Amino acid sequence: MPLHRVVVTGAGVLCPLGSTVEELWQGLVAGRSGIAPLTRFDAGRFHSRHAGQVDDSVVTFAPGPLQFETKRMSAFVRYALFAADRALDDSGLGGPAQTGADVRRYPPGGGVYLGVAMGGLPSIEEGVLRQERRGVRRTSPFLIPSLIPNMAASVIALRHGIEEEQVTVAGACASGSQAIGQAMRAIRSGARTWAVAGGAEAVITPITYSGFQAMRVLSRHDDPQTTPRPFDRSRDGIVVGEGAAVLVLEERAHAEARGAVIHGELTGFDATSGGDDLTAISSRHVTRCLSGALADAGLEPDAVDCVFAQASGMVQGDAAELEALEALTADTDHKPVVTSIKGHMGYTFAANGPLNLAAALMSLRHQAVPPTLNLKETDPRFVKTDLAREVREMEIRRCLVNAFGFGGINAGLVVSLADPRSLA
Repeated sequence: MPLHRVVVTGAGVLCPLGSTVEELWQGLVAGRSGIAPLTRFDAGRFHSRHAGQVDDSVVTFAPGPLQFETKRMSAFVRYALFAADRALDDSGLGGPAQTGADVRRYPPGGGVYLGVAMGGLPSIEEGVLRQERRGVRRTSPFLIPSLIPNMAASVIALRHGIEEEQVTVAGACASGSQAIGQAMRAIRSGARTWAVAGGAEAVITPITYSGFQAMRVLSRHDDPQTTPRPFDRSRDGIVVGEGAAVLVLEERAHAEARGAVIHGELTGFDATSGGDDLTAISSRHVTRCLSGALADAGLEPDAVDCVFAQASGMVQGDAAELEALEALTADTDHKPVVTSIKGHMGYTFAANGPLNLAAALMSLRHQAVPPTLNLKETDPRFVKTDLAREVREMEIRRCLVNAFGFGGINAGLVVSLADPRSLA
C-alpha cells in the first residue's frame, strides 16, 4: 500500500525573537539576538547570567474551555497552547464553533503530538520551596496537573475539542522532532488525516542553571549579544532558552481538496539510539540517523541544500555533528550550507527541532538561509564545512533538520519545497 504524503499547512511559534513565524524569520535574517540578561530570578550566583526569554505579555488566550486552568499551568503548557492556537488558525482547518459552545469544530481523523523534555520543572521547584516555607497545606492543587509532561498535549486537545489520539514524547532535546516524526508516520500510514505536532519548553529557573552548571555546559561569555557561539573557535557552552513551535501536518490530498496553503512537505524522518556516553553526541550514530532520514525520503546526500543544525555552542556537540555531516556527504562534491539558530535564541530543549523546522519552512518560502549568529572565527576543524555566516540567497529545495538529546537520542527530519502553485 502506498504511503500518504504529508504536508505542513499551519505553523505557530513563540520564541525569544517573537510570537509569529514572520517575527522569527525577520529576527533570523536581521541577525538579531534574543539573548538578554536574566530577569526571572537573581542569577548572580551562576556563571551564566543570560537567557533567551519569551515575552510573557504576548501569551494571551481568547475566552474558551480551560481558560481559568490554563492561567495556572506551567509556562511550557501555556507556550504550547499559544503556538498551537496560531498554527490551527494559520491552517484554516477548523470550522465555526457550534452554537452555544466555545470549542471550534475540526474534521475527524486528527491528533495531538507534543514533545516535552523537562516539562514542569519550575513548578516542581516552586512547589517544593512553597511546602518547605509555608507548609503542606499551602501546596497548590494545580501543582501536579501543572508539572506532568502530557499536560501540554492534553490542554491543546481539550481546548480545541480534538477527541482522537494525543501523544507526549519525552525524548530529551529531540522530543519535539520525534513528536513531529511520529505524527508524520501516523498520517503516512493512514491512521490519521491531520495532526497538531511540535514541542515546547520553559525551564528558565535556578535548578536548571544549577544542574547544567554542575555539568559544565553553560557558556561563561559575559556579553549576551555575542553568546552562544555555534561552531566558533571560542564556543564554550549553551545559553538557556525557552519557547514553542507547533505545526499542523496534513495528508496532502486532504489539504489540496480543501484548498489549503501548503508551506512545505515532510518527506523523511528517522530516529535512532546510540551514543558514546550518557550525554555526549556520537558522530557515528548521528550519521546513521541522518542517513536514515534521507533514505526515508528516497534521497541521496547530494540532494540536501541546507542543514538546520542542532549546534548549540557546546564544544563536543558541535564538533560531533559536523563530523557526522562530513561523513554523510563524503562521497559527493555537493556540500549543503549549514546554519544554526541557537545564537539568536539560545537552547530551547524540546522546542529545538520544531523551531528549526519552522525556520526551514521560511527558508524554503524565501529561498534564503539565515546566518549563524556569533560565528566570528571558525573552529579550524570545520574549514571544510560550508557554514552560513551571512544571509545566503540561493535555490533551496530540501532542508535537513537535526535534533539530538541526552541518552543517545537522535532525530532527523527532511522538509521539501511544496509545489510552487500551492505557495502563498
